[in-house]
Amino acid sequence: MNREFNTLELARVYECQGYFQDALGIYQVLEDQGPVKDPEIGAGLARMRAAVQNQAPCLENDLKPPLESDPSPVPEPEKKIETLLEQWLMLMVLEKRLGLYQKIKTRL
Repeated sequence: MNREFNTLELARVYECQGYFQDALGIYQVLEDQGPVKDPEIGAGLARMRAAVQNQAPCLENDLKPPLESDPSPVPEPEKKIETLLEQWLMLMVLEKRLGLYQKIKTRL
C-alpha cells in the first residue's frame, strides 16, 4: 500500500467498508509515524485487531452505515451507485493531492 496517503480518514473509510486488514495497516503506520500517540489511532488499532479476528462491524459513529430500522431504506442499486460515487470522489481527491505533492517535490 502506498504510504503517502495513509491518513486517519482513509483508515476510517476502510474500516467502515469492511477492509479491516487495510485499515489495520494504516493505523499501524500512523502509530509508528509520530512521537505523540493519538488516542484515536490507538482505539482504531484495537478495533481493527479485534475485527480482523472476529470480522466485527464498523464502530465509528460518524461513518456508520444506515440502521436496518431506517424507515426509508435505500434500494440496492442506489447503494451501489452511492458506493461507486464515494470511491470515485476519494480517488479524485487523492489524485489532486498527488499532483500537489509532485509540484511541491519538483520545487525542492
